[in-house]
Amino acid sequence: MLGIVLVSWTRCVPVCEGVRFTTSSAGGLRVRRCLECNLLTANFAEEKRSSYATIDTAAYAQSIGVVRRAQSKTIVGFVQAYATSGEWLDVGCGYGHVLEEAQAAGYAVRGIEPNATAAAAARQRIARVEHGFLTESTSSADIVSTLDVLEHLQDVNAFAQLVKRKVRRAWVIKVPSSDGLFFRVAHALRIKPAIERLWQSKYEHPHTIYFNEATLTRFLEKHGFEVLSARYLQEVPTDTVVDRLRLDAAIPRWVAYLAVPFFFLINLLERLRSRSDALVIIARP
Repeated sequence: MLGIVLVSWTRCVPVCEGVRFTTSSAGGLRVRRCLECNLLTANFAEEKRSSYATIDTAAYAQSIGVVRRAQSKTIVGFVQAYATSGEWLDVGCGYGHVLEEAQAAGYAVRGIEPNATAAAAARQRIARVEHGFLTESTSSADIVSTLDVLEHLQDVNAFAQLVKRKVRRAWVIKVPSSDGLFFRVAHALRIKPAIERLWQSKYEHPHTIYFNEATLTRFLEKHGFEVLSARYLQEVPTDTVVDRLRLDAAIPRWVAYLAVPFFFLINLLERLRSRSDALVIIARP
C-alpha cells in the first residue's frame, strides 16, 4: 500500500470552491472527487524515483516518443490557427518534441525543463533550453505551452497567475483527462497497475489532479483566460501498445500482445464519442 496524503484544502480551491467531496479507493490509491464540479485530486507524500532516470531511451523513442512527436505536430497545427508566428516558450519541455515541431513551423523557440536529464536531451534538439522552472525572472513569450505539466503541480492557481504574467497571446495546455475511457475503465474495474500508471504514483512527481474539459475551462476562466479551442488527442495508439507496455519490464511480451484488442476497442469507442485521455486547450489572457 502506498502512503498517500490527500490535499489539505477543505474546499475545491482550483475550480469551484465547493466544500463537498467523496473519497474512494482504487488500485491501492485514495482519490477525492469534488461533488460540485467532479475535479479529482490526490497527493502523494512518499519520494519516488525520477521519471527519466531509468528510462531506456531507445525503447522510449519507439513507444511514447512516437506518440509525443505525433501529438506535437498536431498541437503546433492547432496553435497556427491563432498565432502563426512569434516566440514559443515550452515549460516542462521534456525531450523537446513540441519545440522541434514549432521551430520547423517557423516559431522562435525556447524551453524550460526541471529534470536535468531531459533538459540535456532537449538541448541536443533545441539550443535554447534551460534547466529549471518557470519563475518571475523568466522572460515573457507570445505562446506558452505546458504539456502534461498542470497535473503534477501542488499549487495550480499560483502557476496559472504566473503564466498569465508571462504569456502575450496563447496558453497551450495538455492534460490527461478524467473523461477518457482508459481512465474510467481502469478506475471502474480497480485495475491497480493501470491506475498507478495513470496517476504516476511510483514517480517523484505523481499526478495530483485530474481535470476534464469542463473543469479545466472553469479553472482557466477563473484566472481570466478565454478558451479558444479544446481538442482531444489519442494517447495510446493501438500500434504503439506492445512497445509501450514493454517499457515496464515486469510485463511479459505475451501479455502486451493480449492487451492489443482491448486498446483497439477503447480507441475505436473514443473516436466514436470524440473523447480521449489526452485533452488540449488553447486559451488567451
